[in-house]
Amino acid sequence: MTRIALVTDSSSDLTREIYQENGITVVPLTVHFGDESFIDTVEISSSEFFDKLKRSQVMPKTSQPSPADFVAVYQRLLKSHDFVFSVHISSKMSGTVQSAQIAAETVNPDVIEVVDGRAVSLVTGLMVLEAAEAIRQGKSVDDVRESIQHVMGSFGLYWTLDTLEYLQKNGRIGRATAFIGGLLSIKPIMSIEEGEIAGVERVRGSNRVFPRILELMHSRIRPGAPIDVIVLHADDEPRGKRWLADVKSEFNCRRTWLTDCGPIVGTHAGPGTIAVAWVEPMRI
Repeated sequence: MTRIALVTDSSSDLTREIYQENGITVVPLTVHFGDESFIDTVEISSSEFFDKLKRSQVMPKTSQPSPADFVAVYQRLLKSHDFVFSVHISSKMSGTVQSAQIAAETVNPDVIEVVDGRAVSLVTGLMVLEAAEAIRQGKSVDDVRESIQHVMGSFGLYWTLDTLEYLQKNGRIGRATAFIGGLLSIKPIMSIEEGEIAGVERVRGSNRVFPRILELMHSRIRPGAPIDVIVLHADDEPRGKRWLADVKSEFNCRRTWLTDCGPIVGTHAGPGTIAVAWVEPMRI
């Protein structure tokens, strides 16, 4: 049986416990506040980041891991594994995939497959979680690849945020440019399309956002279909728990996770961000 390793980057926004339980190796990005730099999840936690963000006069920036960071991880994993899948944030949002590809070519491109997830945060999190399940079941390299591609082609994602300020200032507004105007009492519902942030709807009043997201989910999920679900919150665990509880009451949830928005995504989305992503599990 082929021994398969799984790598992602810290923008996948899963908790340390989830990564460890699923045997997923994480290569961290870096967040910068002016002259100060912090390795994501290593030198700064999600709560520490949002506390600093609220107090800082400087808009944070992020940077991708270097090819050398990936080389070290790949070389270590290949001592005990035969093949590595490395699944990452959309290349339209970060140069992380490019760093990973350079490293794969340096180490051994025949046994390292770098995947441009064409998404970010909890969606790439779903990709590696579904792949980890396939690996646990002893599936082949082709089967694990298919599980990743299945999530890429069929995931659902809706998220909202308090302000577009951070997306605008960090140049990550993507396809949502038309959503910029007139958001005083309007809350956006966003998603990801073709590897970029995209607007879905604008809803008047924050209390109407989640009910509308549930309606949109019902329009896309077959009645009774099992789904795997992740809810992500930006330093607001009670709200995240409420969202997850409501999703579980409305749908046939097979597996669920609650996770924090980390510093990398938090830099671009800002406080008040909350999201739900799901996929119908693939039958291999």
